[in-house]
Amino acid sequence: MAVQIDFDLDADGFRRRFECIPFSSLLQDDLYGRAMARVQGLRPRWGLIRDGDDELGVVQVLERHALSGLLGAVVLDRGPLWLPHTDGATRAGDFFSAFSRIWPRRIGRRRRIIPELPASAHSMALLRAAGCRALTDTPAAGYATFIVAADEPAACRQRLLPRWRHALDKTEDAIADGRLVVHWPPARSRAADLLRRHLAQREAAGYRGPTVAELQRLLVDYAKAGQLLIGEAREAGSEVPCSMIALLCHGMTATYQIAWNSDAGRRLNANTALLWSALDRLRERGIAHLDLGGHDALHSPLLRRYKAGLGGREMLLAGMHD
Repeated sequence: MAVQIDFDLDADGFRRRFECIPFSSLLQDDLYGRAMARVQGLRPRWGLIRDGDDELGVVQVLERHALSGLLGAVVLDRGPLWLPHTDGATRAGDFFSAFSRIWPRRIGRRRRIIPELPASAHSMALLRAAGCRALTDTPAAGYATFIVAADEPAACRQRLLPRWRHALDKTEDAIADGRLVVHWPPARSRAADLLRRHLAQREAAGYRGPTVAELQRLLVDYAKAGQLLIGEAREAGSEVPCSMIALLCHGMTATYQIAWNSDAGRRLNANTALLWSALDRLRERGIAHLDLGGHDALHSPLLRRYKAGLGGREMLLAGMHD
């Protein structure tokens, strides 16, 4: 039988399956989808991918219609996700063909697809055959991320690159000497302060990212669901943070969403201390992986080098399509 996508799952049915997937992407989390739907005026739909009675995976699609369906938008970001027993590499072409049958490219419909596929000639050919068109000549430049295993501390330390390990040694000395304090306060009490600091730093650096409304919605909704972690570092004797990070937890993975760092934080390598401490927090919650968030693989070399230092596996994705 051909692969089918049944969009009759509710949020609970989607989440039960999503939580079984080892490398789930934040953008496919139903909590993320509902947050973005509220901000962007889209409707989340949760699909079960199956072959006959066999369940293969899940997908979250955001959709909008206008003028009785003549105009519309459909968004598929970092999906689909395959259940552990499924060989997604052999099923991806069938999935995207089924997706294009439901939402074919046409005038009046805007499609945005960031497939959870590696950047490769094979992926590009598969997507073209399924009716998807690349929106950039360099697809790997559009989205890349590092996935870090939150396993035993000794194994994590072994994977660190030398520059990152040296920074960690220095910040651990600062913690041991009492010059730096790292803690994880209740997330709901610190989310607004982190967001204010992050946005000010982002504006000063000229960095573009999610809108203010999107970040506010994500932090509020994940905090309410108990899926937001905020780490904070302070210089000894100070009541003011010198570095902060926010992680969004989704199933067996967490994503490094936003951060803020002061001059003192940079001097003390406080962000390094927070990310290292974050792996401990994730282990305590039974979360297996930390996604360090997207970066442009070609045009953000410093950010890429810093993230690479934590010893993760880099994923270059097949870019944006319509």
